[in-house]
Amino acid sequence: MRFKEHGVLMYLSNELYLGFVKLQADKGLGRSYAALLPFVEGLYHMGYITQDVYQAHAIRYSKPLLTIEAAEPKVLELDKNLTFALKNWAEMPDKSRKYYLRKAKAHPENLVSQRILKKVASE
Repeated sequence: MRFKEHGVLMYLSNELYLGFVKLQADKGLGRSYAALLPFVEGLYHMGYITQDVYQAHAIRYSKPLLTIEAAEPKVLELDKNLTFALKNWAEMPDKSRKYYLRKAKAHPENLVSQRILKKVASE
């Protein structure tokens, strides 16, 4: 097992865990953000981090998850379009290649985007 210096494992009492779950549900946060937001709040209010650090992290960790219904169609459409482009790359005009390359660069987390970027890099 690799040592993760910045990782922290916490064991919560039933009351703290219930509060954690309520926070996660009320704000629509993922598990990590729901754990980090009150941690940042506490560090700031106890005087251990500056206001600039607090504001940057509080904004970041307050962002709710996208709803599955909202995110899934966009992801599926992107996958469909990029897969089409990848399959037809050799026959595609330069203008179309540039368009799909821009799409791939805009979504580097997408697996099909990564394949397009590798293909372009190897040409």
